[in-house]
Amino acid sequence: MRWPKLPDSIRSFTTDPAVRVGILQATSSIAPAYSRGLLPRTPSQQAAVVGVTATAYYAVGATFWSGLSSVMAGTPGHRAGQKALLAGAAVAGVAGFVAERKLRPRSGDNLAFAAAWTTSRFMATTGLAGGLVTAGDVLLHRTVGMRPSIATTLALDIAGGTAMAAGSLARGISRAHKYGMIEPDRAAVRHLHGPKAYVTAGAISVGTVAGIAGVAVAEQTAARGIDAAFTKLARTDLGEAGIYLSHCITGAALSAAAIAALNKVRQRTQRVGDVVEPAYPSPPTSQHVSCGPRSQVDFDAIGKEGRRFVLMALAAPQISSVMDEDAINPVRVVVPPQESLEAAAQTAVNELESLGGFDKSVIVVAAPTGVGYVSYVVTEAMEYLTRGDCATVVPQYALLPSALALNRTQDGTRLQTAVLEAISARVRAMPTSRRPRIVQFGESLGAQVALDVAAGAGIPGLDALDVDSGLYLGVPFRSSTWLTWRHDPGEIDPDGRLVLAADPLLIPDAPGMHLMVVHDDDPVNKFSYSMVIKRPWWFGEPSTRPPKVPRETLFRPIVSLVIALADLMNGMNQKPGHFTRTGHDYRVDARAARQKSFNLSSTVEQADRIEQALRDREQMWAQTRLVAKTAAKAVASIQRTLNRWGESTVSLRLADGGELDLPPQITTLMQNLGRTAVGRLGSSGPAS
Repeated sequence: MRWPKLPDSIRSFTTDPAVRVGILQATSSIAPAYSRGLLPRTPSQQAAVVGVTATAYYAVGATFWSGLSSVMAGTPGHRAGQKALLAGAAVAGVAGFVAERKLRPRSGDNLAFAAAWTTSRFMATTGLAGGLVTAGDVLLHRTVGMRPSIATTLALDIAGGTAMAAGSLARGISRAHKYGMIEPDRAAVRHLHGPKAYVTAGAISVGTVAGIAGVAVAEQTAARGIDAAFTKLARTDLGEAGIYLSHCITGAALSAAAIAALNKVRQRTQRVGDVVEPAYPSPPTSQHVSCGPRSQVDFDAIGKEGRRFVLMALAAPQISSVMDEDAINPVRVVVPPQESLEAAAQTAVNELESLGGFDKSVIVVAAPTGVGYVSYVVTEAMEYLTRGDCATVVPQYALLPSALALNRTQDGTRLQTAVLEAISARVRAMPTSRRPRIVQFGESLGAQVALDVAAGAGIPGLDALDVDSGLYLGVPFRSSTWLTWRHDPGEIDPDGRLVLAADPLLIPDAPGMHLMVVHDDDPVNKFSYSMVIKRPWWFGEPSTRPPKVPRETLFRPIVSLVIALADLMNGMNQKPGHFTRTGHDYRVDARAARQKSFNLSSTVEQADRIEQALRDREQMWAQTRLVAKTAAKAVASIQRTLNRWGESTVSLRLADGGELDLPPQITTLMQNLGRTAVGRLGSSGPAS
């Protein structure tokens, strides 16, 4: 085959040894990128994983080989000969391989060992790749005398990378046979079949590589421009120091741009979170929730999730219909973000006083996620199990999605502590016979906030706050208490009251228990940014891995982190009313976990009815939100069009007391839609 002649600029790029080593490294990363993670990925996610890892491995390979070439060149301004490059590749490959084998057992100990192990690994693979590239040049271009072209460089390098990838694939298959497949039906990529899926995946991979490569090229161009400016100003070539300084400046500029963009996202997200949803247009009329007639909290101050929380509260008749027993109205308190911890704690106590929370048998201090969310399903389970004899307090520390509120968790823990202290002081002032139990709850980022109240003094510190027991669902990897407990349980929990379970039904009842429910395949618990180079604890020897962690999958720097990021996205997938013990979905554990951790009782029949009611209500509310949101958009669109037409209209009064002017035909349609939506709510609608 005769390859077309390329422009010199492109030909120099495809024949540049550093570029070729990078391409070989990138190709070798593709097979590990298809390793099984904690959860199956979509074809689009897999394409992104391949694109990101290939780009990263290209950058690592090209950079390592450029550095090695500079060392072998010796004097600045000189180029290393092929013999020197072969010698350097051999030394780097052998030394890197030996060091990687020696450091591998300790690669998960700390970041220092992890960095040394990762560096050794990349040194070994770069030495191998560089040796293959240089040996190919010597053989084909010097010995055989062929002219450098894509056929003798780029195509050969891709073939070499494919061979390296095949070796990784064969090793994975061998490990699967040796250690067994955990849940073999759980594929790495789901629904990857048919030409369309492969074309889509390929297009996304190419697009991802092109996008990241574009950023890299722009950074390189900017750095060279800055270096040229330095040279002109200094009237001398600064050499490697100038290049290094230029890259630092461009890196700082990119970081500043990223921080500014993140702040913009936070501001916009907070504004979106403050929008009143069509399904929850007005403050509650219940006497037992915040923002109601007896409350001092402003409906507009508690954000979207707070408004949902107070408007979705169960009423006594709804609880009685499920439990087939007498019930009372539960209390729900939401404390909006305030200027000081003292003000927030006082608001919590005041709201409990006004709404009757201190008359209940149990007060739950529920730490929310960053956006102010506390699981409606878990809260309803508590209200059913106590027959309404409970109060739930939600101290909000932010109104942002958890991913954007990670830097607020310490504020959240301080707030949670202050509220517990204030409630404890108020309860201690009550007669002993009337004192409610104080318990705490948290899910996801809320679990980190609540559990980290014990980060300093441990479980005895919670005892000092009169916290009887606690429930923590999906504890994140960032929790200080979790990290300390995993390394040394006795330091945090000398009496053995902090219990970990993947399924709460499998643990015995115990008073005063603090229960952590963490699914074995929950990526929020197992993720860590350090996975870019450091092997996590759950990636140890196959026989020691938690259930549902693939035994055949090997830890790979960068690759494993990118796969874990995809796992994080998939761990949040939830279908209304469909509860599964998978990933970060803890709705299936709501009733049993509450019952175990807080010593609550129900018959088998009651438990079954609670489970069904939780599913039915979640699906009903999800449908209501969808119908209301869609109808509101449709009405707004119709109104805009009618306004442009200048049509005569009639008045339609809506549920929140507002009015829209619509023609008679649309009025009839919307009235029918309104009756349908109200009918779906039935007796399970907002409590009055």
